[in-house]
Amino acid sequence: MLRAKTQKAEDAELAVRFTEWYCKAHHADRARVPLVSDGVTGKIYGARIPILCEECATYARYVEVRTERCPHDPKPFCAVCPIKCYKKDMAQYSREVMRWAAPRSFFSRYCPRAIAHAIQTYRYRINLKKI
Repeated sequence: MLRAKTQKAEDAELAVRFTEWYCKAHHADRARVPLVSDGVTGKIYGARIPILCEECATYARYVEVRTERCPHDPKPFCAVCPIKCYKKDMAQYSREVMRWAAPRSFFSRYCPRAIAHAIQTYRYRINLKKI
């Protein structure tokens, strides 16, 4: 189970927060309920539990499991990871969510994390080219 204040928990929390934005914008016509998952039990979302439709909740639970089971330490961002552990449909959904939410994160309270993510991804890709 993911616990708060770890790198993996922060990555999972950010992905689920992005999914929450995406769900609110794209699935407004669907019934949305508070997320029930191990991440909620482990308190990685704090007092503000994500409210998602069933499709996005399924994806959020999948993100938590895949992030928790990541063999890398420190965990790289999934987009630049050499091991592609997401199923094809979940990877496609992840790309869709991230492409929609990431640019918007620069104008939110997640701006420092978005900038750090961009810098870390750039550095990781530079290191891959050197190898």
